[in-house]
Amino acid sequence: MSCVLVRGCAIGEGRPKVILPIVEKTEAAILKKAAEFSTMKADCVEWRVDWFENALDAAALTHCLHGLRDALGEMLLLVTFRTKAEGGEIAPTLEQYAAFCKAVYDSGCADLLDIEFFPTGNALPGLIEQAHAAGLKVVCSSHDFQKTPLRSELVARMVAMQNAGADLPKLAVMPTCRADVLELLAATAEMADHHPETPVITMSMGALGAVSRLCGEAFGSAMTFANPGQASAPGQVPLDVVNMILESLALS
Repeated sequence: MSCVLVRGCAIGEGRPKVILPIVEKTEAAILKKAAEFSTMKADCVEWRVDWFENALDAAALTHCLHGLRDALGEMLLLVTFRTKAEGGEIAPTLEQYAAFCKAVYDSGCADLLDIEFFPTGNALPGLIEQAHAAGLKVVCSSHDFQKTPLRSELVARMVAMQNAGADLPKLAVMPTCRADVLELLAATAEMADHHPETPVITMSMGALGAVSRLCGEAFGSAMTFANPGQASAPGQVPLDVVNMILESLALS
């Protein structure tokens, strides 16, 4: 599996890199949380912009991004606008979503940008190309909160993300039985073994799928989300537990 190098952090090499989500509403609360996270044992902070009270205001977004960059120092910053269709808080138009992406590009503050696979449709390759031109790496994401598609569909979706230019395809799916968790892990391993052009990020959500967040090094998932006190998705594991288990399960 290849790796993506960002600020000296090799995503896809060694243990999965740990992401902490910020889901606060005000700029003051966001920056306070970022300052706290900057001292924790993690690799990346994800700012969930859809929780921000001024999510659709480009000027407010840019101002907050500069504050986040200052607060985090060299810690990686992933910026995500999770749309309502993908489990987020807001349902923007495609034009509003593209404007959000442009504000992130132009700020020069982010390291990684989450761009959603299905909601962006035919605009996806262009959005990825613009992100790359601005020096950003792209996490291309897809979420299914009702079920786990077949392994073949999971793999096909991640390959399509690769073909669109994504640096890090990401899938989050909901299991309804134990076999669903195995389906997600098998798809992850297939990507690592047979489509290693990019690292991938995968997770099976909820309590049943929590194990998938902890075994990424063995199966091929390059990053995992940890709960530093407030979860942003079902099944996120507390940060201290994530670090302990990732160290215990390290392959080298």
